[in-house]
Amino acid sequence: MDGIDGSINDGVLVLGATNRPSTLDTAILRPGRFDRVIYVPPPDQEGRKQILKAQCNVDLVDFDYLASEKVSGSMTGAEIVGACREAAMLAVREAMEGTQNTRMVPIVLQRHIEQSLQMCTPLLSNQSVLNEYMKFEQDQNKKY
Repeated sequence: MDGIDGSINDGVLVLGATNRPSTLDTAILRPGRFDRVIYVPPPDQEGRKQILKAQCNVDLVDFDYLASEKVSGSMTGAEIVGACREAAMLAVREAMEGTQNTRMVPIVLQRHIEQSLQMCTPLLSNQSVLNEYMKFEQDQNKKY
């Protein structure tokens, strides 16, 4: 990258991220550009729990259960965030289905979150995608 010599004295760290490594132009991976490829796995159970808590600021929710392998095990952080947004939409739709004379405030409940998590098909549940990511990391790091 022009103007950056790669030394620690530059004080510059350039970091890139993608969920589609196979589509990267090989020029960007040449020495002196992005020299290292690091596969970042999906969040562990504690990470999933913290994402759920941050996105679903609701009471009476069993975040340990929702973050379990059984419920959200192979989901990425982005997939969990998307499921939480969908849970909010489920609550809004449910509130709107009430009678016209009754104004209900949408409240996100555990069942909304569970339903939205079940509707999501995690990208990394597909073993071939996961293998592709890990192979890409290995191939790129062998060059150096």
